[in-house]
Amino acid sequence: METRSIYYRDGSSNEASVFTAPSAAKAIIICLPAMGVRASYYRDFAQALSEQAFHVVTIDWRGHGQSNLRAGRTIDFGYEELVEDLSELLDYTENWFSVMPVYIVGHSLGGQIASLCTARYPGLIQGLILIASCSVYYEGWEEKGAWRVWLAAKLFHPLSKVVGHFPGKVIGFGGREARKVMHDWCYNGLYGKYRLAGSPFDYEAALAKMETPSLAISIRSDEMAPRKAMDNLVGKFAPTAERRHLELSDNPQNANPYNHFNWAKQPKKVVQQIVSWIP
Repeated sequence: METRSIYYRDGSSNEASVFTAPSAAKAIIICLPAMGVRASYYRDFAQALSEQAFHVVTIDWRGHGQSNLRAGRTIDFGYEELVEDLSELLDYTENWFSVMPVYIVGHSLGGQIASLCTARYPGLIQGLILIASCSVYYEGWEEKGAWRVWLAAKLFHPLSKVVGHFPGKVIGFGGREARKVMHDWCYNGLYGKYRLAGSPFDYEAALAKMETPSLAISIRSDEMAPRKAMDNLVGKFAPTAERRHLELSDNPQNANPYNHFNWAKQPKKVVQQIVSWIP
């Protein structure tokens, strides 16, 4: 694994971790984290993918980890900036490697941003792999779960405006998140749509036209991304788009059942499914 610098057009910077395939690579895979999770958490997953003849790139979100920014009262950004960061990362990967197919693995928030970027910039990637990723529209949950998501969507953005950022580590959800990130998360949670803060672009219309193939991997016991909520995201794609869904129901590697996060530390089954899906 090696670290490579990213310099964005707005002057901010980040560091990407690159796992180079030991033999001739079949494709490039970009791995995008869940909210509040550092890219280093996916090291085992990225290494396992690279051993299957893929170049793999992991990177922290703006405001986290190796990013030179931290959300605060004078530093704010939202999904729109995360989409643009991803589009610039795709430019970097094109320069780092010879021309080959590019796939994005998005975990949770990562899958949402990957979908939005793919809809906005069609043709940049060959496939989306969404792991425990969903629209956070509250109706994707049942009963108490729906109530909790609705309440979070009502409160998290106002809280971030008072504090100057969202104190996720204190709340127990996400990390230190920017106010506009929470605006976009909360809007999606309340209304089920993507209308990004500060952006005139119609993401909902673009998603409805997006025909990029997708593999959605859900976890049966995952209360953070239930199947119905995942369907609410994938269901936004064009009806003609190739879609496949896989549900993980157990963990053959040890007695611990899969959950929203631990699959990345025990990635064998997920890697097998990705390898079999990519042509």
